[in-house]
Amino acid sequence: MRESSSKDLKRDFIAALRIISHQGLSDAFAHLSARIDGGRKMLFMPRKSPALVKLKDLFVIDFEKGVPQSAVHQAMYKAREDIRAVIHFHSPQTVLLTVVGQTIRPLHNYSAIFHEGVPLFEGTGQVESPERAAEIARILGSSKAVLLRGHGAVVVGRSIPEVCILSLYLEESARLQVEATKLGEPRYISREEAEKIARRTFKPESTTRAWEHFKAQVRI
Repeated sequence: MRESSSKDLKRDFIAALRIISHQGLSDAFAHLSARIDGGRKMLFMPRKSPALVKLKDLFVIDFEKGVPQSAVHQAMYKAREDIRAVIHFHSPQTVLLTVVGQTIRPLHNYSAIFHEGVPLFEGTGQVESPERAAEIARILGSSKAVLLRGHGAVVVGRSIPEVCILSLYLEESARLQVEATKLGEPRYISREEAEKIARRTFKPESTTRAWEHFKAQVRI
């Protein structure tokens, strides 16, 4: 990885952490990673609040060396070569859905982006072992996110900006689903229609526009 591209990636890394913290998705325990070095390693972060991580704190590890919080990230990269970034966070609305046995269903334009489905991992507690992490990666399948019962979500993407914006869309989708259910039975969108909506709305230029909007609201 060239020095210039490395610096840009690290700046995006810090920006994504600041955004999820600013938008209320993160408590002190969220963690992010990005695939680097031709896909053989990942850029990772220490056990630190997303609001406090600095460029100098970031480090590189391979997919075998276990460090605190790394297992689920390494499992995702091993399972799918298309994944370039992984984030795990404990956002309130995703947690709320999981504790009543629900997951995200297509309800509006942003939730339609998750038309492949958002599976729910029923295990509870921390993800500490490679075996448990591999099971979560298996359950994820071809989806963009997986919910963890009582423990938030893991989201994957093709870049740091994409995984950050997907995380915001996921939490918004959960919030609207929770609120809509209070009013009555939500009118969900079929998977086929959701896929059509996603093709129209989830484009690289749209992700860039959203990324720049949220990045302008934080200090890096």
